Amino acid sequence: MNLILITACPSGMATTFLAAKRLEQAATRLGWNVHVEMHGEIAPLQAASAEQIANADLIVVAADHVPAPERFEGKRLFQAPIASALPDPSAFLSQAKREAPIYSAPAATAAAPTNSAGGKKIVAVTACPTGVAHTFMAAEALAEAGKAMGHQIRVETQGSVGAQNKLTEAEIADADVVVLACDIEVDPSRFAGKRVYRTSTGNALKKPRPTLEAAFTDAAVEDGTSAASSSATAKKGMKEKGVYKHLLTGVSFMLPMVVAGGLLIALSFVFGIEAFQEEGTLAAALMQIGGGTAFALMIPVLAGYIAYSIADRPGIAPGMIGGMLAAEIGSGFIGGILAGFLAGYVALAV
Repeated sequence: MNLILITACPSGMATTFLAAKRLEQAATRLGWNVHVEMHGEIAPLQAASAEQIANADLIVVAADHVPAPERFEGKRLFQAPIASALPDPSAFLSQAKREAPIYSAPAATAAAPTNSAGGKKIVAVTACPTGVAHTFMAAEALAEAGKAMGHQIRVETQGSVGAQNKLTEAEIADADVVVLACDIEVDPSRFAGKRVYRTSTGNALKKPRPTLEAAFTDAAVEDGTSAASSSATAKKGMKEKGVYKHLLTGVSFMLPMVVAGGLLIALSFVFGIEAFQEEGTLAAALMQIGGGTAFALMIPVLAGYIAYSIADRPGIAPGMIGGMLAAEIGSGFIGGILAGFLAGYVALAV
C-alpha cells in the first residue's frame, strides 16, 4: 500500500516530529510504502508531489486541518487530531485503512486572519542545560499558548544540535517583546534595545500562558551589553542570575566531553575489556582519546564556562586555566567549580 502521511500541530514542533516518526515506523512495520509530509519547524517541509498523490492508496492526516486540501480530491483520506495518533500508531493506521472515505475538498473560503485584533508579535528563545527535552517542550508550550492568545509567536530552540528555527534580525526588530526561557546563558546582544523577559524553561513549560502575560507587563529594555562591560547595571544583572545558573551553564558545555569520552571508551571495549592495555592498537588509541583526553577536558571546560556565564568571554581563559590546575592537583570537580567561580568574578571585577 502506498501511504501519504501528513502531521501538523499548532506549534509545529515536538508533537509534529514525534507523531511523524512513530507513524512512519508503524507504517514500515506493516509493509507500507510511506511518504511523510511534516508541517513543522524542526525539519524542512517535503510536500507530496502530484505523482505521489496520484499513486497513493491512502492519505492519513494527523492534524486539525488538511493542508492544501484541493490536492486530495477523490482520494481516500482519513483525518484525526494528532493527539489520537500518538498512543497506538499501528491501531491509528489500521483505523485509517478501514474508515477512510473518498475525500471531497471544501469550497474555498476567505483566509482567516492570522491573529486577533490587538495581537502582539513575540519572539522567544528556549535553552536548557542538556538541550534535549525541556528545550523543545518549553518551545512548544509557548508557541501553543501564544497562538491561543491571538499573538504571533516564533520560538528559537538552542538545543544539543545547535540553534534551530533561528530568529532573523527582522523578526527581532518587529517583536513587541522577547521571552528568554533559558536555564543557561545565551547571547543577549541580538536583543539590544528590545523589551526582554527572562524566565526558566520549567516556568515556560508548566505555565506558558502566565509566562507570556508576565512578559508583557514585566519585560524590561536591555542594552545587550556583555557582563564584562564596565556598566554597573550590566554587572549587577549578571550577578543576580545566581550560582545555580552559572553552574548549569558550565555543566551544559561539559556534557559533550562526557558523552564523547564515554562513547570512545565503550568502543575500545568492543575489542575486549582489557584490549586497550596493548599499546599501539586501535583499542588503546580509543581509550587514550576518550579516557585520557576527552575526560581530561571535562573539568577545564566546566570551570571555563562557569566563568563565561559570570563574565562572558573574558572569563573563559582564566576559568579553563583554573580548571586545568584543579585537575592537575587532584581537587576534582569541586576544585574546578571553585576555580570557575573565582575566575569569573575576578574577570568581572577587572
